[in-house]
Amino acid sequence: MSRLRLRRTCLGLLLLSLAGCGAPAARPAASAPASGQPESASAPAVAAAPTQAPALRDVRTSYPSAAATFAPLWAAYEFGLFEQNGLRASEPVMISGGPANAQTLTARELEASYTAFSPIVTAIAGGAPITVVAGFGRGFVHQLFTKVGTGVTSAQDMKGKRAGVSRIGTESHTVIRLWARANGLRDDDITYVNAGTVAERLTALESGAVDLVPLDPPVVVVAEKRGYVRVADLAQEPVPWQREALALPEEMVHNDPSLATAIVRAISEAAYLIRSDRQRFDEVQRKYIKLDDPEALNAAYVSSLRGWSPRGRPDPTDVHAVQEAVDEEIPGTANEPYSRFVDLSILDQLEKEGFFDRLEQQYPLPPDALPTR
Repeated sequence: MSRLRLRRTCLGLLLLSLAGCGAPAARPAASAPASGQPESASAPAVAAAPTQAPALRDVRTSYPSAAATFAPLWAAYEFGLFEQNGLRASEPVMISGGPANAQTLTARELEASYTAFSPIVTAIAGGAPITVVAGFGRGFVHQLFTKVGTGVTSAQDMKGKRAGVSRIGTESHTVIRLWARANGLRDDDITYVNAGTVAERLTALESGAVDLVPLDPPVVVVAEKRGYVRVADLAQEPVPWQREALALPEEMVHNDPSLATAIVRAISEAAYLIRSDRQRFDEVQRKYIKLDDPEALNAAYVSSLRGWSPRGRPDPTDVHAVQEAVDEEIPGTANEPYSRFVDLSILDQLEKEGFFDRLEQQYPLPPDALPTR
């Protein structure tokens, strides 16, 4: 090798070693070339790293029966509101009866359940580490039906007869019990039978296995058209009662508030959406209840309007009425504070952010809709 080439080689190595000394300089952000000016092939621009959306978080949810009152959960899934809030939700699962939903949620086999309120109160009073964070329905929606030939025309006629409920301890059991008491009957005057879903209850009534069953809209219209006889409409009774509950694990609310808030946002917006948009309300009813009767769908919609809980905040009077009912099974429940069963922290934060103001503007109540009570 010539001295000249050796000298150049040494000089090059020296420059490389000097360039490597010290901490590397930060890489400048890439800028787009001027219009019409291609990037130099000898000095290509460094492409900016693509911005990746946060990964969706998996969510499993449930509901206790094919009743219109649980439509906010169905709508959140069907209309993409979970995804809009960063969640990947599996299709909601029906787990028959509120107590079973509470048990499954307690076992952390679910992230959320949109279910009946009273079984959740029973579970919490019994030590279950779950809580209610919202609920968009209040009051009773059940109507009580019998068939021709049972001899049942009033509560007094149920003495010594059988009532078919979803399961003992569910809300369908509670509403008949309260109705019977209000009409002078004792609890042991009626025999309660686990009869399952709405369809199974109607089958039990038709076969003569039971004499009375509670039904929800929109199935009540179908029952009338089939010739069953309405004995009582509990939706017309001004009885305080918290009907619905969005229940979450307590640990999630305290230690993973972003996940808990995303679930509340999705279901809250869904509730407002189907309250405002009758077509979408009917769409989820058709899928989950498998009914396409216009009169039945209208009955379900009217029922949801009459039982509306503004901004998903359970009323303390309604909650206490449920506590008093549960107190008979778990003494002391009626004396517990509201906060033992309902955690308003997420709703309070959403209120401060103007979330519900936005929902009320975006999803107004239709002008021809019935006023809520």
